[in-house]
Amino acid sequence: MKKYIIRTVKILSLLLAILIAVGVLQEFVLAHTDHNRQRVKGFYLEDKDSLDVVFVGASETYADFSACYAYEKYGITSYPLASQSSTILNYKAQIQTAIKNQHPKLILCELNGAIYGSDVQLDNDANFRNFFDNTPLDEIKVEGINTYIDSGVATIDEYGEVFEYYNPIVKYHNIWNDWPKWLHWSKGTIDSQFRGYSLLKGAKNKTLIFTTENKIYNDELPKLTKTSTISDNCEKYLRELLDWLKEENINNVVFTRFPHIVDKTTLERYYRNNYTRKILDEYNVDYLDFERDCSKLPLDLKRDFYNLDHLNVYGQKKFTEYICEYMMKNYGITAADLTDKQKAEWDESVKYYEAYYDYNVDMIKQGKSKEIGESDDQIKKIEAYIK
Repeated sequence: MKKYIIRTVKILSLLLAILIAVGVLQEFVLAHTDHNRQRVKGFYLEDKDSLDVVFVGASETYADFSACYAYEKYGITSYPLASQSSTILNYKAQIQTAIKNQHPKLILCELNGAIYGSDVQLDNDANFRNFFDNTPLDEIKVEGINTYIDSGVATIDEYGEVFEYYNPIVKYHNIWNDWPKWLHWSKGTIDSQFRGYSLLKGAKNKTLIFTTENKIYNDELPKLTKTSTISDNCEKYLRELLDWLKEENINNVVFTRFPHIVDKTTLERYYRNNYTRKILDEYNVDYLDFERDCSKLPLDLKRDFYNLDHLNVYGQKKFTEYICEYMMKNYGITAADLTDKQKAEWDESVKYYEAYYDYNVDMIKQGKSKEIGESDDQIKKIEAYIK
């Protein structure tokens, strides 16, 4: 009998070791480790119920707004629970995750992912995975995957493909040859896990000043009332999201459109934004349209953007100030009440953000185009700017 007990213990120990090894590989090695992973993972490191504001959406949220600077200047604690090219198919899960982990006073949902004229972006598997590959296996993830599979935009033919969404290691098990290029992001993610918090709170930007020879329509946008329809699926899932918020009596979600430069190449998208605004009006929900009202913001269109859709650090600081003061005035957001430990962590993030800002400015002045985030190699360069 003793012999069988020992054998059983050995087998169970081996299985446990395999599970642990697979877990470590899936978390840090055989994974698409990039800024999306680090940002989403960083959200789960924040102390429960320590964030007053959570931003959900796509790249506008982490390029245009700095949680570190919002804390430095106003004492507001916030985080961009966002991923690159996130679509309307991700938004409910992002909001559910924000509520489950933080119960924030305010959730700002940037609606870029709902105003597509076709399903091309919804059908892009990467846009779904950028968020869901990096979340824990819970009821939110299961519902999100099921919604994606049932949407009709995802092309899934076999059970094995579905299994990949629950266990990304199946998708990325052959990433060994490409892994060295993800090394710095993987190292940055590991550092955040051991530190217990994200240094830059998900911020990522590019060191450019955008210029264009095209006519810019921003001053005229309030008068341009033409509408163009969004895709049927975008409208369907936006309405389902709005219906769900109403049914669940969730009243702290405010929809927003962050500032963009609108020229002839993006004018049609602006007309789709007008159409989306009418849908939101039907539901009587707040919509802060900073794109339409961009000319009223303290932004310099010739200096504060790094492309048509994103602010550089000059614009990021200005917009962070503007939206923080707007939230304080209109939604009663105040400085957070933190423990000494939490204050020390946020103060450390402020120190790194100030250096991050100086590094960005230095690269812009030198004419060097770089994407700067919280990868290990970038953090080392940022540290050289810490005063």
